[in-house]
Amino acid sequence: MSTVTRRVETVLPETGSREWWALYLLAPLVLLGGGILVFPTLVYDRFIWQYLWGPVVADAAGQPVTHEGVRAVQGYNAVNTVIYLAAVVYSLPGLRAYLDQLDVTFDARLAYGFAPIIIAGGAMRALEDLGLLGDYAVWFITPSIYIVVTAVTILALGVGALLRDQNIGSIPLTVGLVGSVWAVGAVWWAVWHGLSTSTPLRLWVPVATTGIALGVTALYYWGASFVNITHLRHPLILLAVFGQLWDAAQNLIGVTFLGYSPKLVVTNLVYQATGFSGSTFVLKLVVTVGIVWYLADAKEEMNHTWWWLMTFFIGAIGLPMGVRGSLRMLLGA
Repeated sequence: MSTVTRRVETVLPETGSREWWALYLLAPLVLLGGGILVFPTLVYDRFIWQYLWGPVVADAAGQPVTHEGVRAVQGYNAVNTVIYLAAVVYSLPGLRAYLDQLDVTFDARLAYGFAPIIIAGGAMRALEDLGLLGDYAVWFITPSIYIVVTAVTILALGVGALLRDQNIGSIPLTVGLVGSVWAVGAVWWAVWHGLSTSTPLRLWVPVATTGIALGVTALYYWGASFVNITHLRHPLILLAVFGQLWDAAQNLIGVTFLGYSPKLVVTNLVYQATGFSGSTFVLKLVVTVGIVWYLADAKEEMNHTWWWLMTFFIGAIGLPMGVRGSLRMLLGA
């Protein structure tokens, strides 16, 4: 296991080389731009439009859209799922370098400070589902919403660092406050919309999804006490487990009781193959426990910054999906 960890870390860039970082961050954009110029039909029409940007436009329009004879439909597909995941993973070294420059302390407080921003992103996605964002909807559909959330996070971190240097508060506090204001505002907007319409609120939905996630996380915490791996109950790992289980719980409730279908490609394939509404919950539980088991066991061997980022990333995938799904079902969207 230590060999795998060391191999991963050796291919990652050092944070001190500005030239390396310029190349690392700009290379994908240059390659993509060159591809569009040389092979516009193949690269833009048949790839970017059909699988990446077209689905965003279709989602905002609420129907399939066509460009140069190429039809794009809303929602996730196998191509954009892989591309989005790869883009997030590719961005992690840049986030690490930025945090190192700010001299950020990587601990559970920072993770919990980030959590409200992640929750706000999920709530904004639900607002888009409800049709409340008008012409701005395109910015709150995957992958655009990742850019918005990342920009807010970077700004909050920068402001937090400035305030910390002036002995005013801390970075986790500043980031948490920014995220909390945003999250509360977005959730309140969604709930206010629900209260102002004739559609009855399904109050039992968020209670059920959150309760299931908390309950199974508590069972995980209890079960981990019987295993001789100290970090299985680390606060950051508990956040990762809860985030993934919240997403799994909203899928379980939606599919079992409300006639929804899983939105993600992999979970939908599993559901279609098994016909069992709890299959995605079982899948997420098994995969999540396996990943956090590895991370907990490898904590002492891995670079602390990378361990923190990778563990937080697991929870950050699930949290916004849990929020979005719970709000959508609460409001009948």
